[in-house]
Amino acid sequence: MAKIQFNETQKAAVVSLLIEMINADSIVEPSERDVFNTICVEYGIDEDTFNLGRSLDSMVAISIMKRMNDLQKLVTAHLLTRVIDADARDDDKEIQLFNIICEATGVDVLINARDE
Repeated sequence: MAKIQFNETQKAAVVSLLIEMINADSIVEPSERDVFNTICVEYGIDEDTFNLGRSLDSMVAISIMKRMNDLQKLVTAHLLTRVIDADARDDDKEIQLFNIICEATGVDVLINARDE
């Protein structure tokens, strides 16, 4: 998946959603933290942006994601799947959260359009 640019507010929203995904199953695996840290480095997420993301309500983060352009939304969904896949376990809570985020932001429509 292409690495694209996010503004600081969008990065904070991504951080918030990634943290929600990591915590979805109530088990924080070291592999999930490693993937999260790698993503933070890849996207230049500094401590201030991390702290803002950590403090964002998930509904606010979803609202910010909803206003992203289509490519940013798809990349964010891809980042979420990286966290889901990090522990090599399919967890229903993570999948449910992913589906909720995708439906709320229109990513599900984008993914379906790409598949057709």
